[in-house]
Amino acid sequence: MEKELEKWHELHKFYLYSGKYQTEELAKFLGVTPRTIQRWLKEKTKPNLKQIRQINEYLMQKQDPQNNRI
Repeated sequence: MEKELEKWHELHKFYLYSGKYQTEELAKFLGVTPRTIQRWLKEKTKPNLKQIRQINEYLMQKQDPQNNRI
């Protein structure tokens, strides 16, 4: 699970700074508050495995369809 969490942190930074989504959008998709996501990013708490899978699903939807890479 740690690997998945590290991957998400990197993807989050990439998409956040590229302007492709906001923390609020991800929070709404997951059914959590933006504060919860902030806690995850600061490593005060961690998302569970189901949430990590949902995060990956969300980020995959944000991929550029012409460039199928993250």
